[in-house]
Amino acid sequence: MKSPWYGKLFQHAAEKELIVLRQRAEQGEAEAQYQLALRLGAGHGTAQDHVQAARWYQQAAEQGHPDAQNALGLCYDEGTGVDRDPAEAATWYRRAADQNHAAAQNNLGLSYRKGEGLAKDFEEAARWFRLAAEQGYPDAEYSLGMAYYRGEGLAQDNARAIKWLHKAADKGDVNAMHRLARALHKTAQRKAEFREMARWYRAAAEKGNPDAMYYLAQLHSEGKGVAENLVEAGAWLLKAAELHHPPSQLELGRKHLVGQGVTANPAEAVKWFRWAADQGYIPAQLTLGRCYLEGKGTPVDLSRAYRWFAIAANGGSREAAIERDKITGALTGEQMDEAKQRIAAFTPTSQG
Repeated sequence: MKSPWYGKLFQHAAEKELIVLRQRAEQGEAEAQYQLALRLGAGHGTAQDHVQAARWYQQAAEQGHPDAQNALGLCYDEGTGVDRDPAEAATWYRRAADQNHAAAQNNLGLSYRKGEGLAKDFEEAARWFRLAAEQGYPDAEYSLGMAYYRGEGLAQDNARAIKWLHKAADKGDVNAMHRLARALHKTAQRKAEFREMARWYRAAAEKGNPDAMYYLAQLHSEGKGVAENLVEAGAWLLKAAELHHPPSQLELGRKHLVGQGVTANPAEAVKWFRWAADQGYIPAQLTLGRCYLEGKGTPVDLSRAYRWFAIAANGGSREAAIERDKITGALTGEQMDEAKQRIAAFTPTSQG
């Protein structure tokens, strides 16, 4: 174990570097202004100060420094150190993008795709994504791949989507790994194709992507691309469920009801159904209502059953509306009044 003074040496060196950097920044050197802003934003060698960071980004950006222009755009995009202003963000992204700054080109493309600060324009978004992707920028490779995958601004083309998503996935982009697996899933027919698809689901799952965990669990349940293994499927569902992924919470609950790959435990099933239902996941709300109706994992409670059926019906579930209407006459007036109050007060919660 190193002595306490060892770390202090690095802190002292960082503070000395910051003094020199600030002097150069105050003399008008754009690169020093940008580097100073980075340190202020990260709290490296100094107290974190997003307002001062944005001020120094601004000074460097106004001198034409493309990294600073992109960083200033991000400040305005996220409201970090400045008031959020998507239009101002897009202005600074464009200035950097016009200097062939790949990250800014991707960010400008995202502004067009989302219609934030600019009129929504999928074709213009795809054009900027391509310019950045052709420079090998992984975020843009992902963005361009998704444009092809969704047919946004480009003709839908799964093969081209796979090409660009593969480039980003090879560079370690976890979202690209998952979306590559999804794109491969659409066309997989041969065993080798299922294995390749499963490989990317696993890569994304191991990096913490809960959607990939969910699909990998499905593959283990079905024995597609991987060995059939219900215990492994349950383990991946649990990982995703603990990350507050509602579809995984619902599926894990279903497995606990029947003891498939996990211990049969109806009360545990109801717990997972409730967690997903509380987040506004309609299939879980319907399932939870049926548990209260049938007494699965919980005592029969028609009032709670009605409440969850009604909440799911309000979210658009016709099946839940039918179940709600079937038991409406079984509730007392007092129970109905209480249920309606709870239904009106329901707001989906975030467990993150």
